[in-house]
Amino acid sequence: MREHRQFDRSAAIIKVNYSTHGALKMDYAQNISRGGLFLASNGSFEMGQDIELQLNTSGMRAPIGVPGKVRWIGERGTPPVRGIGVQFLLDDPEVRDRIEQMIEAAGAPEDALARRGELSIYLLEPNGFAAKMYSDGIKRMASADERISGKISVTAFKSPDELMSQLTEQRCDLLILELKSKELDGVSFLEDFHERYHGEIPVFAVSKPFERDRDIAIDAGASAFLNKPLQMRTLFNTIAVCLGLEGS
Repeated sequence: MREHRQFDRSAAIIKVNYSTHGALKMDYAQNISRGGLFLASNGSFEMGQDIELQLNTSGMRAPIGVPGKVRWIGERGTPPVRGIGVQFLLDDPEVRDRIEQMIEAAGAPEDALARRGELSIYLLEPNGFAAKMYSDGIKRMASADERISGKISVTAFKSPDELMSQLTEQRCDLLILELKSKELDGVSFLEDFHERYHGEIPVFAVSKPFERDRDIAIDAGASAFLNKPLQMRTLFNTIAVCLGLEGS
């Protein structure tokens, strides 16, 4: 089914709790606009169906509760992700303002991150080439704006022991984690990490688009799940939404 958009959407991964037909579920939005969002989901939906959303990002004082309607059902993106296009019903002015802040962070991540100040990002990635690609990509995106150029540090670790040792000396603002590899059981590590830090340090899980990996990441406590090959703009926007809305 073809999707008709009135507003431009910004790619960003946002954790969403939602209620439909009395059932509570959780998944990740893949993009957001003033009109609504695309929610990844393998569930069964009907056009025009009412849906209650709770948008969650680290640092926000509370999730954003917003009602919506299903306006589109299908697959989008590369690799294709099944889901629904949800129209926001923004009758509440406070909800509208908070959604607007999130949209602005996704659409202008440099502004959101400039307000946040210096950031420390840790990578747990056994593959040195991939770790360098992620690190260089984040720094390159930041270097395009003098307000945040040099203010985002990225430190890579090849093993959980190295990472945990560093965390005892200096906490990070965000952890980016390889979910599955021959050298690392990222799922078990994520579960233990989430239990230890109670979600206070957001974790982005990265993986090839294997079946059920998105569900596994949700269950293990990931703040966001990003498919490989990693799109740096999506990653950077998601960092801004996750870390640039503190206290909002």
